[in-house]
Amino acid sequence: MLEREIELAVSDEKSIPVRLSASQMHNAEGLFLGHLFIFGDIGEVKRLQNEVQRNERLTALGNLAAGIAHEIRNPLSTIKGLVAYIGGKLPAGWREEEAAKTMIVEVNRLNAVVSELLEFARPSVAKGERVDMDEVICRALRLAEADIQDKQINVDFTPIDAIPPVQVNPERFAQALLNLFLNAIQAMQPGGTLRVYMKTRRAENDFCVMVEDNGTGMSDDVRESIFNPYFTTKPSGTGLGLAVVHQIVEGHGGKVTVKSSPGAGSVFTIHLPVADDALRR
Repeated sequence: MLEREIELAVSDEKSIPVRLSASQMHNAEGLFLGHLFIFGDIGEVKRLQNEVQRNERLTALGNLAAGIAHEIRNPLSTIKGLVAYIGGKLPAGWREEEAAKTMIVEVNRLNAVVSELLEFARPSVAKGERVDMDEVICRALRLAEADIQDKQINVDFTPIDAIPPVQVNPERFAQALLNLFLNAIQAMQPGGTLRVYMKTRRAENDFCVMVEDNGTGMSDDVRESIFNPYFTTKPSGTGLGLAVVHQIVEGHGGKVTVKSSPGAGSVFTIHLPVADDALRR
């Protein structure tokens, strides 16, 4: 019997992983009758294997990130304090004063990277409470307000009273939304539109938050890697923002998906489970 894993093309653009088993068939007298081919879809097995490997990498990276972040943060605070002190002693307009300001900006940038490392290293399981999702979204939008105004982004979001309360950790979930908002803002040209909307899918028993932009979009290869830690297509990116989103959403028992194509923008969808009593409201 021959067994091997192959990719089976089901259309011009799609293929699925299958396990092929092939063997010869003979009757009781040993006469050859033909071949038997069995195809088994192993797509779900592959997905689970990749998920296990990804979680193992995330655990190792999270432990490493926590140690590095704590070691870096204290020296950064000292450097920033000393530069601010020295800069304050310099006469206004001197080239050295501008250099001191640049150093402070760079220290702040490094401190932001350290904060992302610590956020990534935090436990993914979140203790939830029933919250009004409109309030969580509005809070995340307020946190992104400076970036929104700086790039003159139009925001399309209208609170919906009919959405049932959802069981989430408001602090952690607001962080996930903020990361998605900032990612969308960075992908758009000035004057772009950030659209945030929600819906409840009763058949699937889940609640969805969609974050849509009309930015540059992504190729298939990029889209498949965006939730991997330290993967980034931005010159100054850390590659942790979307990895943190994935971690937080999974900690709430949900999942995050993305639809995107080059030049057509992106739509990130957070799927969260909803209690039956909430759906009956």
